Amino acid sequence: MTYRYFHMSNGLRGCYMPDNSQVLKFKSRKELKNCIEWEARDLRDAGYAGASKKLVASFVAEAWRIAGRKAYGLPLALPLKPAHADSYCYGLFLSTATRAECREYEKEME
Repeated sequence: MTYRYFHMSNGLRGCYMPDNSQVLKFKSRKELKNCIEWEARDLRDAGYAGASKKLVASFVAEAWRIAGRKAYGLPLALPLKPAHADSYCYGLFLSTATRAECREYEKEME
């Protein structure tokens, strides 16, 4: 089975350092979607708005297509905003990664 590898992070949009970053591998788009929905639910529980199930589904579909083409580039952003804010200043980011990057991340986590 072929895996697709992704960098996933979240934080303020336009900043250099994310609040959280990890490299993950997935066998299927459904696994990726479940992971992103989990993260989005945690962010909604923390008071952020903007990550509806419909937006998550389209976000994951685009990320999966990009990874399938072996294309690399800027990360995709699922915009979020604090409940009290007017702008979507926070985001959940997803970009493609390589198997080597995933292995390196797994070694660091051991």
